[in-house]
Amino acid sequence: MKKFVLAAAIASTLFLAGCSDKVDESTITNIVQTSQYEQPNLGITAKTTPFEVKNLKITKVLLDTKTDYKAEVSYDLVANKSLDEFKTSMKALAAKPKAPDTAADTTTDDMSSALHTLKNNLAAEVMVVAFSAKYGDFKAGQTVDTVNETVSMQKVNDQWIKD
Repeated sequence: MKKFVLAAAIASTLFLAGCSDKVDESTITNIVQTSQYEQPNLGITAKTTPFEVKNLKITKVLLDTKTDYKAEVSYDLVANKSLDEFKTSMKALAAKPKAPDTAADTTTDDMSSALHTLKNNLAAEVMVVAFSAKYGDFKAGQTVDTVNETVSMQKVNDQWIKD
């Protein structure tokens, strides 16, 4: 009985270890979502992005090795908030004052703060105008686009990243 339990444990460990290298639709969805529809430097994070990748399907695998993966995929781009809600969230983000660069730097230079606010306001407006121009006056829950694209990824430090 002990040998059977040990053999089952080893087999399941090897099976699970082998699966960790496998690219699936969930892995690609996460990579596409974070690389294309989230822009942290502009304040568009998982919480503020107006779009979500849904129903991703791998239509054709072009390359599949231990370190490289390339496939043609198709997915729906669904608005998880309306254009107006996105605009409001971006304005709120742009209005936040700049955090000090270091713990010792608790005083904020007026010019630096003004430039930070201007940059955030411009970035917010540009993103709102760009999304509006591309997808119109979208509403929460609306599928704004069905995307067909080729996704290339590389495995770096045991994690898949977009190429």
